[in-house]
Order: sequence, then structure tokens, then C-alpha cells
Amino acid sequence: MAKHKAPTQVTILREEKSTLQNTVDRFWKPAALITVVLSGMLLYNIWSNQQAGARAGTEWVPLDDALRDQDLAAIRAVRESSQGSKILPWALLAEGQVALSQGNDREAQEAFASLSATTDPVLSKLELPIGPAGAPTTIAAHLAAASTVQATWDAENPILTNPAPADNMPKMVFETDAGEIEVTLYMDRAPVHVKNIVKLAKEGFYDGTLFHRVVRNANMWIVQGGDPNTLEGEEAIWGQGGPGYDQTPEKNGLVHARGYLSAAAPSGGARSSGSQFFFTLNPCHFLDGRHTIFGQITSGLSIVEEIGKADIRPAVGNLRDIPVEPIKITGTRITGA
Repeated sequence: MAKHKAPTQVTILREEKSTLQNTVDRFWKPAALITVVLSGMLLYNIWSNQQAGARAGTEWVPLDDALRDQDLAAIRAVRESSQGSKILPWALLAEGQVALSQGNDREAQEAFASLSATTDPVLSKLELPIGPAGAPTTIAAHLAAASTVQATWDAENPILTNPAPADNMPKMVFETDAGEIEVTLYMDRAPVHVKNIVKLAKEGFYDGTLFHRVVRNANMWIVQGGDPNTLEGEEAIWGQGGPGYDQTPEKNGLVHARGYLSAAAPSGGARSSGSQFFFTLNPCHFLDGRHTIFGQITSGLSIVEEIGKADIRPAVGNLRDIPVEPIKITGTRITGA
């Protein structure tokens, strides 16, 4: 199997804004954004100080770990187990903020509404001049209002979401060590990429390959796979393999929202990899127009999340984002094609 000379991965650009980002920046309410950022900084400082004071105990450790990993399921578990304790308001705060960052507006609204109903002296009782025009309001009330504004804006701007695949679209199931992941493919919007992955799957190309890359930070959360070099190659060449060809990207208007399948690309290249792909676990709109979305996860998103929570090995040179124990694709199934 052929190998690319450069690692095939998701382009990470942190300084250049896409057209979509500029549009969002232009129409989003600046005051709401500014106050959310300022209140987030204030909240983190207050929370860090409280946690430092409680470091002698262990009750804060699970929330601390879950928040650092942006692990929404773990934060929910902490919230459920901390009913009636001083940790509950901060668990609700963490749940709302992480849910919002992952595009889960409804859960964020519910978490902030529950936070408003608590009696925490800092979060739900102390009034600060952070409301509209500097009006006094609590942090909990401010966040509840801000999450409602964002949910409304998202609903009124469908450019940030994708239409569901049509009922007659083919489906691909990734059988993995962690469970099955079903993806419905956009044959009508990305026929080149869909026909290619269907062909490779039917040939058994992905059998035994690893999810060799997990990127989990404030800007993006993705799981990448599809490299035949992970079958038996040295880790130094993981991310460089393929079927011996690349593909022409398809500009189909689909965006990198949570729960989609997109084509990876050789570093610095303008082409799509012939086989490598990634799943999105939070919105990565700065990738829109740079990588081709060609499927939606329709079952098994929780499996992808578990893969995306993997412990990552320390970076060594160009080797980075590699899971300590990569999950294997044991097989694939295609229906409808």
C-alpha cells in the first residue's frame, strides 16, 4: 500500500478565520460574547480557588478530572452523585459550559437553569454588574440567559447544521474493539468520497487498522483512522499511509458540526486522503471548506466519544495525539450500496 510523504491529518489553523467564522463574528451579539468570556474567566478563577482550598480532600478530584478532559458524561456522573453537596452547583456549571462548547444547547440550558435554583453564595446569590447595560444579575442567571440567546441564534442560522441524510442513502458500520459505529453516507452530496470508502470497505481495507489519532482541546475534538500503516508499520509512519491515491475535495456545503464523518488530508495539502477519515465530536467550523464531510454518525456516537476520551501519549518530535491504547477497527459492513 502506498504511503504519503507527509502525515495525513486534520488541518489545524488557529490564526486564520474561515468565512463562516467571520459571518458568526459579525452577526453574533458582541455584548453577549464579551460577558460570557469575562464571566467564564471569573468563574474559572473562583472555582480554582475553591478547589485549591479543598485539595486536602478528594471530593473535588472527579469533577476536576472530568472538566480538564471535557468529559461531559463524567461531569454528569459527578452531578448525579453530588446532590445536596457543595459540589453540585459547580458540577452544574461545568456541565453547562462543556455542553455549550460541544453544541448541546438544550443540556446547557437545563444545567444553567438548575444552577439558578441552587443556593450557592457565589454562583446563584451574588449579584454582579454583568447583565444587559451593566445591570446587576447573578452568574447563574447570566449564563442561563446567554445559553438561551445562543440556542436561539443557532436555530435561526441553519448554516451551522447539516440536513439529515436521505432515507435511501447507504450505511457503513465500523466494527471496533469498543463497539459498533454506524454512519449514514451522503451519496448525493459527496459521491466521490462515498463511492471510494464503500469500495475500500468491501475490499476489507480497514480491517485491523487503528484509530491512531485523537485531538482533544478547546478548538476541536476528533478521532482519526483509516491508515493502513497502523496494521504493522512503525508508529513514526502512522498517519502517512493510504491506498496509493488521493481524492478531489467536494465542496458540498456541509459543515463540521458534532457527529460527522470527514475526509482527512495530507499536511498542507489541498487534496483529500484516499482512505483516512475523522469523526467530529464537537463543532470544528474552522475546517469548513477545507475538509469534505461525507457522512453522519447515526448510531454509536457514544462509542466514538469513548474512543475520543483515550489517554494520549506524551508528544515526541512529530509524534503527537497518539492514544496510549488505540482502538482497532475489526471489520466493516455496507448496506444500501
